[in-house]
Amino acid sequence: MNLRLTTCAVLLALPLLVPADALAATKKTPSANAPVEPPAQDTSLDNLKEATPPPVLACTGPFAKDTSHARLVTEFGAKNVVFKDVETSGDVLKKATVVFDDDPTKRVIIFWSDIKTRSKPSSVLVEAPSTWSGPGGIRNGLPLKSLEKINGTKFNMRGFGSIGGGSISDLKGPFADVAGGCTLTVRLEPGIANPLPPRFASITGDVSVSSTNVLLRRVRAQVSQWSIDYH
Repeated sequence: MNLRLTTCAVLLALPLLVPADALAATKKTPSANAPVEPPAQDTSLDNLKEATPPPVLACTGPFAKDTSHARLVTEFGAKNVVFKDVETSGDVLKKATVVFDDDPTKRVIIFWSDIKTRSKPSSVLVEAPSTWSGPGGIRNGLPLKSLEKINGTKFNMRGFGSIGGGSISDLKGPFADVAGGCTLTVRLEPGIANPLPPRFASITGDVSVSSTNVLLRRVRAQVSQWSIDYH
């Protein structure tokens, strides 16, 4: 009788002695061939707001319509102002004056209408990670919702990845009324992986995208480049 009870007890205990990895193997696992989209990479620039910003850049003072390379040298010092080839869209090199070329967080590029005399500015470009702020509080890393709030209403953006991709039209409020007689151009980029995963195809390419677009908000669109353009 005791032997029979002992045997039953051993049999009942057997499931408890099965190795954990053997039990785990019985669980359903995803197919090895199932496509897995990697998590989106965070490329947010909004941490730039924590950096100590240079003075506000406006269409006045050292960047007024009558400025020149020589005036910028006087304002910022000869060691901080260079005239060099700068890569523009389409990998085209163009001569320009660069202020603080050795410090990406303070770098500013000035293009001239008169290259020979390095005068009559055509535009001043501020690219991330440069931390200059400009008209209306524009800055690199400014989130889409904040930009829309300052603008006072929605706006449209050219689809990411296209010619002029991320550029904004319909700017209003302080972005449209720039002191000194200049205009403001703003460009956005995704705050996640760039280029975007396929599921965001509707906001890429040669299309106009509203700032209220749900997908545009999901990619955490942010300012990555802005410029003051002279007339």
